[in-house]
Amino acid sequence: MGEAVRLHRAAVRSLGRQMGELEASRTVLSLFFKCVLGIERVFHFDTLDDPGLALLTGGERVLDAATLGALIRAVPRSGVERLMVETRSRLSWAMEHTVSIDEHSIARFTRKFAIPKGYHTIRNKKMKTEKLSFSFDVTGRRLLSLIATTGDVSLAQVAARLLPSLRRRARGSVLRVVLDAGAADDHEALLNLAAHPRQVTIVRVPRRPAYRKAWAKIPRQQWCRLEEAGPYKDAPPKVLHLAETKTHLAVKCADGSRWDVDVRTIVVREQARHGKERWHALWVFRDETTPAWDIVEEYRQRQHHEQRYRVMVHDAYVDTAPSGYDKESKDVEHPEFNEHALTLYAWLAAVATNLLDEFADRLPKQFRHAHLRTLRRWFFTVPGEIYLGHGTLIVLLRPRRLRELWLELVQWSNCRALRVPWFDNRRLILSIEPPISKPDQSATSGSPI
Repeated sequence: MGEAVRLHRAAVRSLGRQMGELEASRTVLSLFFKCVLGIERVFHFDTLDDPGLALLTGGERVLDAATLGALIRAVPRSGVERLMVETRSRLSWAMEHTVSIDEHSIARFTRKFAIPKGYHTIRNKKMKTEKLSFSFDVTGRRLLSLIATTGDVSLAQVAARLLPSLRRRARGSVLRVVLDAGAADDHEALLNLAAHPRQVTIVRVPRRPAYRKAWAKIPRQQWCRLEEAGPYKDAPPKVLHLAETKTHLAVKCADGSRWDVDVRTIVVREQARHGKERWHALWVFRDETTPAWDIVEEYRQRQHHEQRYRVMVHDAYVDTAPSGYDKESKDVEHPEFNEHALTLYAWLAAVATNLLDEFADRLPKQFRHAHLRTLRRWFFTVPGEIYLGHGTLIVLLRPRRLRELWLELVQWSNCRALRVPWFDNRRLILSIEPPISKPDQSATSGSPI
């Protein structure tokens, strides 16, 4: 609840002047708790009649879908940018930071069938799509920033827009930037991106036939055999072959000059027990000393970024975000793109998943990095009652399990003396219902006849 109070204050400061303080707070809190509690779509707010949810979202009743949708579309772009600055996670003090930058297209309409990117199921044709590009702190497992763009923007272009802000937040530390293969399509943009002196760039190489033939020509004595544990206890080990080489990139610039670079390339050949071998490769810029296998392990940590986005899609429902394209535009082929509503919707989902991951870190070991649905099932669907006192808001909880843990959480929350500013600044007090003692059987039972 303390995070919701901070989010309310940030919404009032960033959006209150242009939208109104009440409207700004209710919009942000409604979208935030939509992700926390698992409300799939905005139109489901029409079916919600819960006083507890109304209290969480800053009003006497839950906003209806039409009002909430209109408020989301009316948010100003400058206000959304200020809100993102105020609610973003901080980078810890360290000599180096590993940051993953990746893009994802928003899927629309259904999950039952496999739909290609940009395919419109109702109109039966390819349509314009939107992309969400996040930066992710691999070590702290936190989403750091977001840019919503049209579908024709490349990953290298988005990374070039995100990195200046990330360098300022790193406070002079070295950034180790991890990128997917989409950044390797434009060599000139990639070389410009990797030219910063305090930045190491690791990019997955696309599996193109020309690259594959060059990797096959690496001499046998340069390969190093490695073994990894199998996917289960008694599985045979997975055999990998590792080698290093150089890839020559030649780029012809717009002014007629030529840019030639020999890039360190780490090639991994995965030996298959059945079928063909799988090849993987990484381009490494500005790092010639780190062992090759350490870089491979570092790149593998990017999977936490992919997993976080998967959680946002299936559990925070970020794919139900409003469209960024203007549906009333007269130019159907080139409609206007207004990213502010899309950005607010997706960023609040990112803030919610960040905060829930921090909440899981305070729990016992079995809940560390727990799934969002696991946290909802154990901690957010607990029955209780609400009582209004003189300047207080008392919540009586009835947890069925983990009573000792709940007592610790309640004590920790009450020690913070938290006040709810949108509810007459009442102090929030949590309480646990005492266990019902069973009657003494020995006192009530008589001697057998």
